[in-house]
Amino acid sequence: MTEKSESTNSNNPELNEATRIPNPFTELVTSFRELKDAPRGFWYTNYIYWLDGVAYFGMLTLLAMYFHDIMGMTDDTGHKIVSAYMALITGFMLIFGPVSDKLGVRKSLLVSVSLYIIGRSALPLAPHILPAGSSMLMIVVFAGLLLAAAGNGFMQPASYAGVRKFSDKKTATMGYGLLYAGMNLGIVFIGFASSRIRSGLDLGENFRFEGFGIEGVMWFCVLVNVVMLLGLVFFFTPKVEREAEQAGAAGADEDDSGQSEVSEGVSGSLVSRITGWFKTSPLSNSRFMFFIFALMPVQTLFAYQFLVMPQYVTRAFSEVVANNMEVIVNVTNPLIIVLGVPVITAMTRNVPVYRMMIIGSLVSALPTFFFLLGPNFWFLMAYLILFSIGEALWQPRFLQYAAELAPEGQTGAYIAFANMPWFMIKFIAGWYTGRMMDIYCPAEGPLNTETMWLIYGLVAMISPIALVMAGRWVRKGLHKTAA
Repeated sequence: MTEKSESTNSNNPELNEATRIPNPFTELVTSFRELKDAPRGFWYTNYIYWLDGVAYFGMLTLLAMYFHDIMGMTDDTGHKIVSAYMALITGFMLIFGPVSDKLGVRKSLLVSVSLYIIGRSALPLAPHILPAGSSMLMIVVFAGLLLAAAGNGFMQPASYAGVRKFSDKKTATMGYGLLYAGMNLGIVFIGFASSRIRSGLDLGENFRFEGFGIEGVMWFCVLVNVVMLLGLVFFFTPKVEREAEQAGAAGADEDDSGQSEVSEGVSGSLVSRITGWFKTSPLSNSRFMFFIFALMPVQTLFAYQFLVMPQYVTRAFSEVVANNMEVIVNVTNPLIIVLGVPVITAMTRNVPVYRMMIIGSLVSALPTFFFLLGPNFWFLMAYLILFSIGEALWQPRFLQYAAELAPEGQTGAYIAFANMPWFMIKFIAGWYTGRMMDIYCPAEGPLNTETMWLIYGLVAMISPIALVMAGRWVRKGLHKTAA
């Protein structure tokens, strides 16, 4: 994609008519009409994944608080555990993805939800039946996290495989979109529900309850997992799965012409195979590797949504704000992403992708400096709104640009490598965020959150600055690939 080609296309009225921005309402209605005949297995897969968004993000948001408030750990230790847990989920997806393919969609979902129930129940249950600080308590909690992470390892691959299997060429794109949108709406729901379950509700003399704390929210998430299990057992039956597979196969596109030919010529001895792989892999493309790692600093802000923001809000703000932490943290971002991405994508479709990466990363990073003015509710909301708009500007275009940098036949490999920095962030972030909380935003003692956010903001700003400085060099590589 180049600016020149876009301006040339604008002079062709026939091309403009063919490529004009469609009416979003018409497209939405048409898409849902096509989905009305989708098999029950397709919808059950979506329902399960939507509920998974409720349970997963309900627990993840409170996990760092759980280790500090319930388990009595320092922020440094708790954040390291949460970070390792998030990285472990990604690792288990790589391990259990192929296993999920062999088991089939329904069996994989059953395994996933069963692991969820056992693993997640351990967290609120263990502190009440085992001695505080005992090694057995730690073992049971860690085992619970391990099982829950394994459940995630089955859930996402099985859900996406279900949409692929149970949909045809016309409904596949909308099907994947429904998975993503439903997950985000699940986050919105648990944002409202978690605040009330944790901190209670006071409606004056008519109705009042004190709330059930962090553990109450965790038990609610386990209950959601139980509902998922009952739905799989009684509604998503093997017969429903077979019917959905048959319906999907009837409309499937059997064209396999896009298979990669990268492996051609990479044969011979072990050394030559390894050398050949490096020569053809994304690692050999210096522009691509720079591009994905240049965005790593601004991506750290995503990790802070779960590692830093919950404790920052509950410690640095008033009791009213703290009691509604989940609403503030978990509702704003997913709502803007769900509602804003289609609109922003349509509005910026003719803006060069690389320019959008610079603008989007800058819009995400700059609001961090609002926090230099101290804890303030309106600055917090402004940060969350602008950060989310920035995400909507650059995140959807990120994988698009990675694909455009890929040589012919290597798109899949480049997309996989493009996700590597996020995997690294999930593992690395917790190794410093907890220590930063202990120093600048402790549970007890004076707060110095301005310095903490100054450091985080300066790190995030590395991304747009690096993209600007290397813009000509990276674009040159894109043009060569396109040629």
